[in-house]
Amino acid sequence: MVRVTSGNPAIDEMCGGGFFRDSVTLVSGATGTGKTLLVTNFLAGGVAAGEKSILFGYEESRGQLFRNASGWGVDFAQMEADGRLKIVCLYPEAQGLPDHLITIQSLVDEFQPSRIAIDSLSALERIAPDTGFREFLISLTSFIKKREIAGLCTATSKSLVGGESASEQHISTLTDSIILLRYIQEQNTMHRGLMILKMRGSEHAKEIRRFTIDNAGMHLGAAFEAAPNVFTGGNAEYGH
Repeated sequence: MVRVTSGNPAIDEMCGGGFFRDSVTLVSGATGTGKTLLVTNFLAGGVAAGEKSILFGYEESRGQLFRNASGWGVDFAQMEADGRLKIVCLYPEAQGLPDHLITIQSLVDEFQPSRIAIDSLSALERIAPDTGFREFLISLTSFIKKREIAGLCTATSKSLVGGESASEQHISTLTDSIILLRYIQEQNTMHRGLMILKMRGSEHAKEIRRFTIDNAGMHLGAAFEAAPNVFTGGNAEYGH
């Protein structure tokens, strides 16, 4: 199976060599943990490899996404001008989930990207009942895999230090890989932690790694010595 870079060499190493081409990866974390940064790295990694990438953003405007990327040294405007990147920003409430799915499918088939990012599933979850959202996820993940492109989706956790949103519960059984980002308290200091919770068909690192974020991006550090339990949220389903 073909591997592609996540856009971050340290995460590639933790994943056993990067993401699989025809797979869907979920990045779950609270607000401010670095989900959009991982999406930015994923898109930039594709462009650097000569691939085309598409981003569907449902929480931030084009201006916000471009400013965020620029703050991490990534030039979305140039990538779009070069025809290697397409950014589509839509209000979740602008249409129903079936129409959102049709929009995604038609633009992917038109642009023919090698990578797709959805930021975030939680925003789409708000506009539909559970059954409708699960059907949307099944159709979306099936479409991505049939097109043999690499998919990266984000979901927002309910609390700062753990716990799942409904979108996490739904997609955990449909996704191939899960990356968890959490805030972890040590004494009086809050740190960020990253864990590869699931990587279907591949060996992967099991430790929880510290990481920091600055204007150069995300930097992974040493593993936490005492593994906190905030990553599992008490749900054994993720382990399967």
